[in-house]
Amino acid sequence: MKDNKYLGSWDLEVNGKYEPTIVTIERIYQDVMFGEMGKEDKVFIKLKEFEKSMVSNRTNFKRLETFFNSFNPDDYTSKQIVLSVEKVKSPQGMVDALRFSTRPLPKKELPSLPDEKLSVAVESVKSGRTTIEKIQKQYTLTADQIKMFTNED
Repeated sequence: MKDNKYLGSWDLEVNGKYEPTIVTIERIYQDVMFGEMGKEDKVFIKLKEFEKSMVSNRTNFKRLETFFNSFNPDDYTSKQIVLSVEKVKSPQGMVDALRFSTRPLPKKELPSLPDEKLSVAVESVKSGRTTIEKIQKQYTLTADQIKMFTNED
């Protein structure tokens, strides 16, 4: 059942598949939700990447506590975590549910060093203005590029 008021598994669907997404916790707040059980007090999590808030539950809070190693929700604000979809057992049977991951955030891929910057970078390393290690913190180098840095002319 798609609910357009709150964030749901369908919001992570891309081309028919659920894609895990790195999200940033903007704020955590309590509010009233009107649902099948009537009026209920619920905890909501507003994520920077989505307009709608996510209704949170005990499972997701336990995962936040584990991931951030803290029981204080204020410690989660402005922090990133992976949000994905898992099959869970519910009174309606097996359903898709939003779940935070307790795994470390995936490392971001560095861009390749463009050919037009290669000669300047090599010259900077050879002249001592920088090191190959500093360049590798900004760019991914191919084996051929690394050879250009290490070969003596």
